[in-house]
Amino acid sequence: MSGMSDGAQALDDIVMTSADFARLEIIAYEETDALRANILAKLAIGKVIGGAEMPTNVATIGSVVRYRIGDGPVERRALSLPEASRPNGQFINILTPVGLALLGRRAGETFATALPDGGELSITLVDVEFQPEAEVRRRSQSYRPDDDGPGAA
Repeated sequence: MSGMSDGAQALDDIVMTSADFARLEIIAYEETDALRANILAKLAIGKVIGGAEMPTNVATIGSVVRYRIGDGPVERRALSLPEASRPNGQFINILTPVGLALLGRRAGETFATALPDGGELSITLVDVEFQPEAEVRRRSQSYRPDDDGPGAA
């Protein structure tokens, strides 16, 4: 994963939640050499922050993102762990080159990622439509401890 273009963030601006970092770290040691090296490289450049501090425009595991590869059409997928991925077009496994490249990136950012065959893809993260960490914050802010729920007198 290298390269930047107009408006792109520096590689050291990649941020991950501590939970996403831990998941990737465990997965890294279960994978083959090439994939392990890619995961460890991502972990080495990522800044770890708590979920409560995660900016809403950053792609995390479980986020629904819209992205474009090169000049292709915008695609919409949920970033998922390998065991949660299904071949139905709704998910993108974080262990694919595109999935791993999207993780920790900000909406509006364009970046390049290397492919196993030596090629390279240019990817633009168009939008983060849903992020689990933002949803947790939203729900916790709307919770009122003095509210006894529906039907309370």
